[in-house]
Amino acid sequence: MLRAMHPDAGTATLIEDLIELPTFHGIRDALVRAGAGAFRTMGLVCRDQAETIPDRIALRFEDEAVSFGAYNEGVNRFAHVLRRHGVRQGDVVNVMMENSPAMLMAQGACAKLGAIGALINTHLESAALHYVHRVSGARIALVDAACTPAMGVVLADPGDLVVLGDAGDERLPPALRSLPDELARAPISEPDLADVSIGDVFLYVYTSGTTGFPKPAIVRHLRFTAGGQSLAILLDETQDDCAYAPTPLYHGYANFVGFAPAFHRGACFASRRRFSARGFLDDIRRHRATIFCYVGELCRYLLRTPPDARDRDHGLRIATGSGLRPDIWRTFQERFGIPRIIDSYGQTEGNISLQNRRGRVGSCGRAQPFTHHLLKLARYDHAKGELVRDHDGFLVECRIGETGELLGKIDAQSTMAFDGYADRADNERKLVRDAFESGDLYLRTGDLLRKDYASYYYFVDRIGDTFRWKGENVATMEVEHLLNEAPGVHETAVYGVQVPGTDGRAGMALVVPEDGRAFDPDTFLAHACACLPAYARPLFVRVASHVDVTGNFKNRKTRLQEEGFRPGAVGGDPLFFRDDDQARLRPIDENLFAEIVSGRRL
Repeated sequence: MLRAMHPDAGTATLIEDLIELPTFHGIRDALVRAGAGAFRTMGLVCRDQAETIPDRIALRFEDEAVSFGAYNEGVNRFAHVLRRHGVRQGDVVNVMMENSPAMLMAQGACAKLGAIGALINTHLESAALHYVHRVSGARIALVDAACTPAMGVVLADPGDLVVLGDAGDERLPPALRSLPDELARAPISEPDLADVSIGDVFLYVYTSGTTGFPKPAIVRHLRFTAGGQSLAILLDETQDDCAYAPTPLYHGYANFVGFAPAFHRGACFASRRRFSARGFLDDIRRHRATIFCYVGELCRYLLRTPPDARDRDHGLRIATGSGLRPDIWRTFQERFGIPRIIDSYGQTEGNISLQNRRGRVGSCGRAQPFTHHLLKLARYDHAKGELVRDHDGFLVECRIGETGELLGKIDAQSTMAFDGYADRADNERKLVRDAFESGDLYLRTGDLLRKDYASYYYFVDRIGDTFRWKGENVATMEVEHLLNEAPGVHETAVYGVQVPGTDGRAGMALVVPEDGRAFDPDTFLAHACACLPAYARPLFVRVASHVDVTGNFKNRKTRLQEEGFRPGAVGGDPLFFRDDDQARLRPIDENLFAEIVSGRRL
């Protein structure tokens, strides 16, 4: 829509496009030179690497190193086990394993057989765990020793699901079969490879499940292969590189941005079972890592470690990831001496990929040159909880700098296909039709972003996180950025809570003090008053030792919202109320709580 464009916006975008164009010409030319071989499925590449570079190290996990030849043999063992249990092309295999060579071997086995690997979140339990094992449609599950104890709820009612697990020294439950025994008996010979197309479904990657049960998103071989090849070129990755990604492989980022490019390049991929901030630099040095793949708030945890004279004693040349917040960007880059940072934005199930290839601080990136017309920011009404439609019935495109929901066009011109979820009903909820003209179709991301004149995007918030108070919309992430800079504060999580007798939701902040420092309510309130308008200042504050996050370092706010500001519901965490009459944060006890909910204190 022309009314949304600034006179200089087109020129600024064109200049950036022309600057970036050689990079994309290089990627295109490299893929063209590689020919059809650039788009081989993981199973074929696995075999190829074992034949051409068998002794080169493919994987480093903590103290373990696995060559490409040994990795392929492990993949073959898993493939023979699965085939022995009747797995055929198109069948689903549940893989519930912590980060390890075995987990990636199981994934490779699915590729060779043409099966679909459903990557299960290793932190799930109870009803959610039972649900994801059933919803995938799998008849077999591979489970490692760390995850086997949680499988009791599944083993109690397995149905047709055969579970191959590792009980360690414990006696095997009746419904569990020994995965180590099966692998020990399996040959290392190359199995008959299925006739797998690059467009076939390769993996199910589940959403984080911060609200509701996780949903399986479809990942085709093309996304794993083409994405891996393209990223390897963008990162200038060679066989001499080592990419380190310590986040869970059952999520897309470590798997597709860390492992896939290294695997296709014949480089090394390094990880560990669980992220450790204190062990980070030891890992980087031990594995001789050159590329660091981060996600979420991981960089903030690294900054929380005590500064050391050897913080820059490493070989990292680039850090790439998503969610590096503007308030720590420069501090992180300068402290650890990382020459280049590429932040990005994308969704496993989506058709949008943004990359900040030129290091613009705070931006999650921009689209490929000359494809900006495929993305729109649409105005969103927070009070109604829906996209705004104009008098003509079409959505209203945001102006430059205005926050709106990011939409990706779905048609033949789209740079990425929308594969969506395994359940088509889940797909329909992500789509908006007749958006900007009759008959068009767009994917809704559920994320609020803004855009500058050069078409760089900046993440603002998730739609579910933004709340409305005193007639104003409050973006929790923007408030967090400012509150994180308060003296003595390590990090915050901001969310809206319901207060009886009021409209909208009041702001509440969970505050984690810096190590060794007590929370100072006066200093915190003074900082909030100095940097935030009255409606955006937290009305309630909860002090805790940590923020509860998903395996991929996304804040879990649903539970915090449910617990609210009632003293008996927060597990003993100190609570405070912003009393504007007294200009201070007051500790909340049952008496003050009763005054607040009755309306006598608001």
